[in-house]
Amino acid sequence: MRLRTILAAFAAATATAAIAIAPASADYGPGAVYQVEITVNEGGPEGGGIWLWFALYPNGTGDYAGSDCGHGHGAAADRGDVTWSSANGMLTITGVVLNGFGPLGPVPVTITVRSQYGHYPYPVDAFTAIFSGLPPFISGGKGQVQIAP
Repeated sequence: MRLRTILAAFAAATATAAIAIAPASADYGPGAVYQVEITVNEGGPEGGGIWLWFALYPNGTGDYAGSDCGHGHGAAADRGDVTWSSANGMLTITGVVLNGFGPLGPVPVTITVRSQYGHYPYPVDAFTAIFSGLPPFISGGKGQVQIAP
């Protein structure tokens, strides 16, 4: 009898948890045409990283959030509004500002990635392949880009 009581309580708790958990939704904002996730990292004492997520809307605007850091400077939050365009199979995102480069202060960059939905690895030179406007001493890195609806 005690085992039945324990099993009934477990079943009731499991059913309650299943009802309380809603399915995840990947849509950041109503009508986003693209969701772009970028991670680029360089290991070692001179390394650092950039981790950003964008929602891009049909009218050429969007927003982003994430962080970046240069080793020794700590991570800094990044967020704001952007504009974007698509041409020749590429997305160009402008208005991004990186805040984690210590004494350099905020660094404005332009991002260029593929416009086709999918996952794209950047096994070498990810910083320079994805970002323009970074200081010249920032190069190398491995990265991943996800383009989703």
